[in-house]
Amino acid sequence: MNRTWFGALALLALSSVSATSAQGPALDRLMHRKLECSQKILEAVVTSQWEDLDARTREMEALTDGPAWMVLTAPEYALHSAGFIRAVRTLREAAARRDLDATPTAYAALTLSCVECHRYLARNRLAGK
Repeated sequence: MNRTWFGALALLALSSVSATSAQGPALDRLMHRKLECSQKILEAVVTSQWEDLDARTREMEALTDGPAWMVLTAPEYALHSAGFIRAVRTLREAAARRDLDATPTAYAALTLSCVECHRYLARNRLAGK
């Protein structure tokens, strides 16, 4: 199971770096903060550190409140962003219930929402060339 989590995290890291390089330094910094936060969330999920998981998911939510988060204005990006925010909230709610089954599933959904958005951004950059 740990191998699966670390594989998902590695995929997130690779997609995060490649998908943000053309978006500007502010978004690059935000995506790196998101990745660092995601790594800490993974640690909290695996070790069932519920208070830390609550703090980290709130930190992740706070990242979406800044102007760098909505630097892209495409409607599709807004849909991906809303999906990410829902995934973070679902994870926080599962952690609040201390649900050992729902928490890792919610973390996986959060990771997939990142990957899907980064794929979308990469496809759009390729199509725009």
